[in-house]
Amino acid sequence: MSTQNDNQELNELLAKATQSLKNDSELKCKPCGESPYDYGVGSDYIDDPDEDFSKGYCQWSTNDNRIFVPTTQTVNLLSPGVYEIGTSHSIGLFFEKIPIRTEGLIQFPDSNSDAVVSEIAKFWEREDVFTKYELIYKRGILLWGPPGSGKSCTLQLIIDDVVKRGGIVIRFDDPELFLDGMRALRKIQPDTPVVVMMEDIDSIIEVTSESEVLNILDGVNEVYKVVFLATTNYPDRLGGRIVNRPSRFDKRFKIDMPNKASRKLYFEHLFNKSGDDVNDYDIDKWADDMKGLSIAHMKELFVAVVILGDDYEQAIDVLHHMQEDIDDREYNMGFGFKNSSNDDD
Repeated sequence: MSTQNDNQELNELLAKATQSLKNDSELKCKPCGESPYDYGVGSDYIDDPDEDFSKGYCQWSTNDNRIFVPTTQTVNLLSPGVYEIGTSHSIGLFFEKIPIRTEGLIQFPDSNSDAVVSEIAKFWEREDVFTKYELIYKRGILLWGPPGSGKSCTLQLIIDDVVKRGGIVIRFDDPELFLDGMRALRKIQPDTPVVVMMEDIDSIIEVTSESEVLNILDGVNEVYKVVFLATTNYPDRLGGRIVNRPSRFDKRFKIDMPNKASRKLYFEHLFNKSGDDVNDYDIDKWADDMKGLSIAHMKELFVAVVILGDDYEQAIDVLHHMQEDIDDREYNMGFGFKNSSNDDD
């Protein structure tokens, strides 16, 4: 009698478990091609990829029809966007899509930011020429300049361009993990344009193996159809093996503080977004008074005066006192870097 009760209880538990799995599958399984996560602006990162992944099991994957691994819904290709490469105990290697806002970007005229975007666009159009001469289809570009000069804005413009081309951007952090990710990516998507962002490359080299980074830049491993895009505030911290080797960084651009035309354009952009009449303000004076200051300083002037109603002259005085006293000689150290032109400054 006890055995019969035990069997009945076991059957009930199995039925509940089966129904639970069915419900979980209905909640978690989405048609192939749909992302299980909302990667819109403001989305949170995945705190625990192991736990989050296992909750989404809805099918099996197999390489040989002998070993079967539980998995979530699948997609054929990574959609265009920005990714970080990670690894976890149960999943192994994975690409995590990072939300990023690129709408409403301003491309300043006659600036090195504009020149960088054009340089990379030209590269994407010359694949057949690289193939003809049997050259590795890669490019390295180094952006340098004082903090707040607009290097991050330049990166956003390049991100916007490569995403529109159907490409992806990879944030570089760990050399070994990057190589593992690139090998996997090229097995699945051999022809996808890739931009590798190496922000603050001087800091990356300090905490990783410089030789590993150099090997990656040299194209020793699988880096076909790749642009390496690095930034630094401190070019003097980079050795000659990086700054004086065209095979690693073929072009180097100084991203300086915005010139007057760019400053005026930025203020006009802010006023147009706000709906205020730009003629109510002396934009020429605003542009003149912001000479030598960053985009962040200009945005703060707009917020202080237009939104918070602060006195203009006091706001200008505060911003100029906030400016860091950076000796410009630190950014002109004879490395043969290309400078930007400040036509008014």
